[in-house]
Amino acid sequence: MRKIRLSIAQKLILSLGLLIILSFGILVTAHLVKLYNTNLRESELLAQTQSMAYISPFSKTLDQTIAMIDTLKAAMLQMRSDQMQDREYIVRLMKQILNEHPQLLGVYTVWEPNAFDGQDALYRNKNSSDDDTGRFIPYVIRKDGYTQVHAVKHYEDETKGSYYQIPKRTKAFSLIEPYSYEIDGSPFLMTSLVLPILDEQGHFLGIVGADISLDLVQRHIEDARPLGGYVNIITGKNNYLANGRNPELVMQPYKAWSDNSQLEAMKGTTPHFRYTPDAGGNGTVLRMFYPIKFKNASWYIETVIPKKNMLSDFYNSLKDSIVITTAALLFMTIMMGLLVRKIILVNIHKVVQATSAVAIGDEGQKLNIQTNDEFEFMANHFNNMIEHRKEAEQLIEYQSTHDLMTGLPNRYAYRRHIESKAAAGVSNDGHIALLFIDLDRFKIINDTLDHVMGDQLLKQVAERIVQTVADKGIVFRFGGDEFVALLDNVSHLNQALLVADDILSVIAEPIRLTDRLFYITASIGMSLHHQLTPCIGDQLVKESDIAMYVAKKERNTCKIYIPSMNDVPQKELMLENSLFKALEQGQFMLYYQPKIEVATGSIYGAEALIRWKHPEFGMVSPLDFIPLAEKTGFIIPLGEWVLHTACQQIREWDRMGLPPLSVSVNMSMMQFQQKQIVYTIERIITGAGIRPERIELELTESIFMDNPEHTLKILHELQQLGIKLSLDDFGTGYSSLSYLQNIPLHTLKLDKSFINNIVNDFKKQMIFKSVVVIAHNLNLKVVTEGVETEDEMRIIREHNCDGVQGYIYSPPVTAAKFAQLYMEQHLEQA
Repeated sequence: MRKIRLSIAQKLILSLGLLIILSFGILVTAHLVKLYNTNLRESELLAQTQSMAYISPFSKTLDQTIAMIDTLKAAMLQMRSDQMQDREYIVRLMKQILNEHPQLLGVYTVWEPNAFDGQDALYRNKNSSDDDTGRFIPYVIRKDGYTQVHAVKHYEDETKGSYYQIPKRTKAFSLIEPYSYEIDGSPFLMTSLVLPILDEQGHFLGIVGADISLDLVQRHIEDARPLGGYVNIITGKNNYLANGRNPELVMQPYKAWSDNSQLEAMKGTTPHFRYTPDAGGNGTVLRMFYPIKFKNASWYIETVIPKKNMLSDFYNSLKDSIVITTAALLFMTIMMGLLVRKIILVNIHKVVQATSAVAIGDEGQKLNIQTNDEFEFMANHFNNMIEHRKEAEQLIEYQSTHDLMTGLPNRYAYRRHIESKAAAGVSNDGHIALLFIDLDRFKIINDTLDHVMGDQLLKQVAERIVQTVADKGIVFRFGGDEFVALLDNVSHLNQALLVADDILSVIAEPIRLTDRLFYITASIGMSLHHQLTPCIGDQLVKESDIAMYVAKKERNTCKIYIPSMNDVPQKELMLENSLFKALEQGQFMLYYQPKIEVATGSIYGAEALIRWKHPEFGMVSPLDFIPLAEKTGFIIPLGEWVLHTACQQIREWDRMGLPPLSVSVNMSMMQFQQKQIVYTIERIITGAGIRPERIELELTESIFMDNPEHTLKILHELQQLGIKLSLDDFGTGYSSLSYLQNIPLHTLKLDKSFINNIVNDFKKQMIFKSVVVIAHNLNLKVVTEGVETEDEMRIIREHNCDGVQGYIYSPPVTAAKFAQLYMEQHLEQA
């Protein structure tokens, strides 16, 4: 017999009785909503009535205070006008005013020098209300139930004397923010209502003011409890004058429940009220703002009533409604519940149990439902999903947090690591150091390799860094040739520097791939911080990246971030962005340094040296812009320009009738990686119409480090063209005499480091002599760079060096200056 299959919708039809419960609930809810709104409106009216019961007397008291000091001001001005000034009378009048107004703490007046009666000199320290200036500055105060007279203090102080300085500056009524004033060693919290005293021409003569004790206002405010709420008084600058719930907040800034725009919307010239969250986190409250206007200033009385206090009648009615409704619905709920449980809830419970178990990591749950309906269909899909979910989640998690090539955690994993440690409140006994590691010249090397070999190179570098850091921290790969080592609990700076030095050392060790050796160095930027916070992660990366940028200038070194480094990338970015424009606008120029034959002392050639005259920075050193040119690839067109310009200059000197000479031009490793480099050099020389042997290319040892076979092939092709080749800066980097026998060179140029302190160092002299002898045995000429003294020149002659360059003969000069030097020497020797 075929089973009858019912859908969930069909089964729910059997439970339509639930609609009866729903309908009943809607009716009750509508009644309760109406009751709620009615009770709330009535409570709001009652709250406003109770609030006005204390607002009106308070406002009236302040109006009387202003009227009183206005009257006192008028009396003093009248006496001054009638030239009947009487200081004692005014003091008695102030005492009388204070006795008649118990709400006041004190009354005072401060007059400008000689502005009251012109007799300040007669009143210096005469009475208790005078000081050594003699100015009329009495202060009548109520203290311990008695009236006392003092001299006003601090009125010339910009901060403590705000009660005097503000009305003097504005010449208008001033409602002074709450402040503390000390009398006989006792502090009094008060606020002041101050009127300026002006003559008929509007010139400032002084002030008259009244003090209101904040303690007295606070006691009155604490007694005001409308509907169980509390009252605050807020000044025009949003400070508490009084706080009915927290007296300690008096004189403190107003605690807004939201942003200042909502607070300003509540303030105004008319009362406002609004339901807002309680600033203390205690639910919803009704806030009523009442402005109290004083001439040109305002205070605001805020009434705060918990909303639950306003709904007491509603809650009582709600209890009755709940009892009646519960009794009526209980029976229907039980009956309907039995039906729904049998049809639906049992299966839903199974689904909830299974999904909850999966949510907490229990992947072994299965849904066993055999109801021949949608529940069974859903259970089968759920079981299939669980089988594949765990594997997919693990793969996604790994791929999102790791670099797939090296297996190292990536930039995203770095951020998660910082956030998790900061959230866990992990404290460090020492500092946190971040080493930003960037490989030097890797782009150049990688461009000459296929992607597989480049990836293998990065993997070996990554393994070396990880082994070096070990348990001292965590290594991340940020992409490309950038690695980051995060060191925790670094007790002192040297500890982090030692790790950086170890990383530089292991990276610099030769890397062998498919029978080829690669020499790579790195630049490291370091940033240190003591405390780990969520935002420190990005700051560490930014600072160490800047320091690495500075380290790139020297390569194979580590630099520690200092704030002044922030200016370096800015200048270099400007230089980098203006390289192409500089070439187009002819800002580059060639200088020429003479090469001197040691045996005869005559000029036999020149080295072309590029210079950049920047319109903003002036002469920019090649040490600053050549690395930028190499990084951006601009070195290719720049190198072609140098060779072209040098060839054209040779042709120009020939037209001028100068004796023939050769010019050497420096070639970078990046230029040598170009596939058409030989063709390009030949095209430039041929285009200038000069013989190839007039050009000497100066190469550095670094060009042999990455692909020596390719490099040797190019050098032999250049030699066949007739171009002379010179090995520049010998004595730096990985200098070795062993490979010179295989390179088709004409000249070996010794770096300045060979002759530094050579005059007093016998060992250096022997090394210098040995290098010259070996080079001559290999049929190479030897040129020494950086010669500056006659003593150095004497040793160079003794050891049969062929040529020299240096300031002892001439620094690099312009083409015109070089031609002049060359012609003058030629004429002398003729």
